[in-house]
Amino acid sequence: MSMKKTIITALVLSFLGGSSAWGADKWLGDGGDNWLEHVREQEPTTMIPVNQTPALFGSPARVESASRRVTLTPEIRTLRVASGETVAFRAGNRTVGWTFLEAIGGTSVDMSFIFPSLPEAKGILVIIEPSTLFGGG
Repeated sequence: MSMKKTIITALVLSFLGGSSAWGADKWLGDGGDNWLEHVREQEPTTMIPVNQTPALFGSPARVESASRRVTLTPEIRTLRVASGETVAFRAGNRTVGWTFLEAIGGTSVDMSFIFPSLPEAKGILVIIEPSTLFGGG
């Protein structure tokens, strides 16, 4: 298996392992014999698709730690950022910071998904460049 596939597999397994352990105590306390009944008793839930959480693209950051500042204007349609880069975005009288996730193969997201409370972010496509950290050799 290539190094890139190994890293991706490890990240996926660590994420899935943490989420499956969350509910284990709810039915393993009885020895695990009633796991099927436990599953049937669960009320239906609304699943949030994995690709619809801003955390997959990074996390909020202090404006002071930004390596650059970008003023959001109607003329901006796309914005390229580096994986791991922290950027401060100015929209009107507000400034917010965001550190973009290290993207192994690069990715993109509509900025309004990350900043739903900023109307100026709507329609701006953020292109996160592939990470050099996981480039392999």
